[in-house]
Amino acid sequence: MKKHASGKRIVFSQIKNSVIDTALQRLARNSGWLLAAEAVAAIVSVIQFPLVARLLGAEGYGKATLIVGWVSLVGSLLGIQTRKTIVKYLSLYLSNEQKLEALAIVKLGLLLNVSMATVSCAVMYIIAPTLSLWILDSTDGTLLFRIIILRDFFAATTGTTTSVLRVLNRFRWLSIVNVLSSIFTFVLVAIALLNKFEVIGYLTAISAVSITQSIILLLYSNNKLQARCGASCWTAKLGVLQQHYDEIRTMLISMKLDGFRKIATDKADVVILGLFVNMQSIGLYKMGKQLATYVSRLSNPIYSAIYPELANLYHERGNEYIPKFVGSITRWMVLAMFISITLLISISGTLVPLIFGQEYIPALPIFYVIMFMHIWLVLIWAPGLMLTLGKARQLMSINLTSAAVMIVSLFVLTPTWGTTGAAIALVTNYWVWSGLILWYISRIPDIRLWPGRTQSKHNI
Repeated sequence: MKKHASGKRIVFSQIKNSVIDTALQRLARNSGWLLAAEAVAAIVSVIQFPLVARLLGAEGYGKATLIVGWVSLVGSLLGIQTRKTIVKYLSLYLSNEQKLEALAIVKLGLLLNVSMATVSCAVMYIIAPTLSLWILDSTDGTLLFRIIILRDFFAATTGTTTSVLRVLNRFRWLSIVNVLSSIFTFVLVAIALLNKFEVIGYLTAISAVSITQSIILLLYSNNKLQARCGASCWTAKLGVLQQHYDEIRTMLISMKLDGFRKIATDKADVVILGLFVNMQSIGLYKMGKQLATYVSRLSNPIYSAIYPELANLYHERGNEYIPKFVGSITRWMVLAMFISITLLISISGTLVPLIFGQEYIPALPIFYVIMFMHIWLVLIWAPGLMLTLGKARQLMSINLTSAAVMIVSLFVLTPTWGTTGAAIALVTNYWVWSGLILWYISRIPDIRLWPGRTQSKHNI
């Protein structure tokens, strides 16, 4: 009997290891495609970024940054976040062969995207002259604001369409589109700036590529979903979602509130900084932040591939396989984070004045401070795990708490310390977030990520 039980454990262990290895291999392949695309985009950006910074100058670059930041901020506040909801429920429905429900969840996402974008962009388009006068002290920027508003309107569906393609395992195609978009953006930006079209040329170039990419993603995702489910998502009836309607609504609301953290980290710092410093300082801050976020850019493909893989693994196999999968990712991320951060810090002091010019040397201290934010990369799997386990509300609470800490820190530190204060506030957000995430996940029952640690038995 003991031999029989021991044999069953060995067989189960072999199956478990096989499942984990398969999931890790698929994750490596999918993130590899996205990483290759991100690497190409980063290389293009390394060429494009100095070109834009030099030809626009710190003041012109700061102006463009402020315009994009304000439009994106308003759009994000009024828009709806559908990415993670689509990934969770589309993967669930497809794994259960619930094709009508799969089509309906995508239709719901697109309808929400388009309707909210129509309202927010129409309002901003009308008040663009007022925005220009208030932010730039002149109505000359009205056209510039409207260019970015038009871009954001078309880009509203991208969250849903990219999520559909991720669930359908179309990572290679997404990578090709991203590479082509980066190349075409560089070409159009270079043509515009070398012909002295300045800020308007730069904003028009980045908007033209973004609009084209959004349309292509919408058409392609609908085509592939129709091939998988046998019908177009536009023919689906939303009533079939009734079983999960309350859950979907709760998750959408949670992700909307959760999006405030991304708004804070991506946009609020520049907008709030603009209340206290001049355009040149904004340009220096954006330059330092842009350099620091190259590490995050290279991690984005891994982040994008982890959530669908976790969702599929959990829905098909349960939570038994999660700890080992997460442990493997964590070890690799620690190593990758250490190597990439060390390399960037060691070469930045030489390359920044050489490539960007002496004008941007004051951006180096900002860059060094912001690099400390990358502690979160060790926990790159955490958001996907919490959403997979149905902890969207708790993730939202953690994200809102860290975002609130950042906003308060910005208003406290920026008036006195300027760009350095904004950088410290940004880093504080990520450290608070990482601490709260670690504390919460250690208390989730039935998910023992750290051997020897006793989990809370309460359902939290």
